[in-house]
Amino acid sequence: MRAAEHGRSREEEAREILRRAIGGVIAPTNLGQAIHARFAAIGGVELELPARGPMREPPSFS
Repeated sequence: MRAAEHGRSREEEAREILRRAIGGVIAPTNLGQAIHARFAAIGGVELELPARGPMREPPSFS
């Protein structure tokens, strides 16, 4: 009924509803920048990296 009231197909009406729901939200173009922006407000995050050891021997299939 809503689509008919606006003179659109049901699919186009659904798309318009979704466009309005997300409003001005713009997806980040760079994942690294998005992650940085997420944690910048709390001063960043420092991760403790575990010490690296030697690689193990590959399995033998013989």
